[in-house]
Amino acid sequence: MRATNEPTVTDGFQAITSLSRALGGRVELTDVGSLLWVVLRQMVPCETMAIFMPTAAGAHVVVRYAAGPHAEKLVGIRRPVNWGIAGWVAVNRRSVVNAEPIFDLGFRVNTAPVLRSSVTVPLVDNGKVVAILALYSKDLLAFTDEHATLLELLGPRLALSLADAARPQILPTPEPRPTLTLVQRTT
Repeated sequence: MRATNEPTVTDGFQAITSLSRALGGRVELTDVGSLLWVVLRQMVPCETMAIFMPTAAGAHVVVRYAAGPHAEKLVGIRRPVNWGIAGWVAVNRRSVVNAEPIFDLGFRVNTAPVLRSSVTVPLVDNGKVVAILALYSKDLLAFTDEHATLLELLGPRLALSLADAARPQILPTPEPRPTLTLVQRTT
């Protein structure tokens, strides 16, 4: 029997739905990422989170948002899709439970708290992988299939929020400036 204060899938759906509504309109990846971090770590205990996003050409995945003690070291990590756990998840659209973080993050996970396991899930919107969500723990074998299933159930909502945040903001075209012509005066 579960504890009465333990989050459920329903709680997760409600939180993510509220997140989607709250962020309706123009959203930034940092807004979505920070709210996801607050909600998800209550449901799936972890030390660090990374959101990998495919590049426009689809040949690489890049950490575009990270939270937790290792966040500063993770943002900007770029990996080919045929390398590492996040790349494999992006290509195969299947979750991976308890892979070693070093496969994606390299030496960056060897400082306290040392990250020893991960759960990595594809986030798909309209048939396209929008992002790869990776949660990391300092504990060995910290994640269960139930954690992955929970994240997979939340995946479409998460993908929708991240797709909106990742979409380039369309700025109005500036008015053309008049061209200045220099005229040389002779006296």
